[in-house]
Amino acid sequence: MPKVPDTQENFEKCVCDRCPTWTAAPCPKEKTEKLYCAKGMTACGLKEKGCICGACPVHDENHLTGMYFCIKGAAK
Repeated sequence: MPKVPDTQENFEKCVCDRCPTWTAAPCPKEKTEKLYCAKGMTACGLKEKGCICGACPVHDENHLTGMYFCIKGAAK
């Protein structure tokens, strides 16, 4: 799986802020976290509530196969 560039362009395309896992917890919103596929997992202790990584343009453009990057860590 390719490494995702941590760029402002990718951050803006990222759909993490619409994800059920992300929206279920206040911590990532307060920290303005997104783009976990590039930055790595959160320190917020999220629980799996559903994942929309597969519908993200960053996921598609970088040919990613994983999901739940917020919990499992960045694409490598």
